[in-house]
Amino acid sequence: MAKQQRAALTDIQNASTEELQTYYDRWSDAYDADLAAMGYQAPQVAARLLRDYDIAGEEPILDVGCGTGLTGQALQQHGFNNITGLDLSPVSLEHAEAKGCYGELHECDITQPLPLEDRRFAAVQCIGTLTYVRDTSPFMRELCRVVQPGGLILFTQRKDLYGDAFQCALDTVTAQGLWSLVHHSEPQPYLPNYDAFDSAQDIYYDLYRAAD
Repeated sequence: MAKQQRAALTDIQNASTEELQTYYDRWSDAYDADLAAMGYQAPQVAARLLRDYDIAGEEPILDVGCGTGLTGQALQQHGFNNITGLDLSPVSLEHAEAKGCYGELHECDITQPLPLEDRRFAAVQCIGTLTYVRDTSPFMRELCRVVQPGGLILFTQRKDLYGDAFQCALDTVTAQGLWSLVHHSEPQPYLPNYDAFDSAQDIYYDLYRAAD
């Protein structure tokens, strides 16, 4: 990764939609290799969680913020074969399509209403993406809308961003009767080989079950 791009990764959560799209379009060719060098394991951890909670391989899964397809690739490696991906970066989506693990891919701004029908997916995941979601409760309600009754919603969030406001947003969705918490992990390494991050940027894995 270029030196200035490495620096930008520490504060990119403040970027506009257009800036984010440009940033990830430009990074997409090197993204997989760079993330491997940084020790990124979240896609594999997430896929194992869904497998351990008995989502069958043929059931439909939505991968929100799929990027170049590392998350979909991990899902496929764990036996899932009915995956839809969403991402803002069209060039990243070209890389995701080349991996051959998605049945559908859609370019969209995930902070807006999702271009998908209600109650379609058995599980929804959003891995390494919530850094860029400023209005958490409406976003989580959208995930609840597109997941089937009793389906699973899995996401990661950085420790340094998992403060009172974020927790309050999650609690609001719970109070609205849209989901219930199934699993909240201990902090796990995010990019352990990336020298600009330390344990403050470890991530939590949260798993919720949508209301019946």
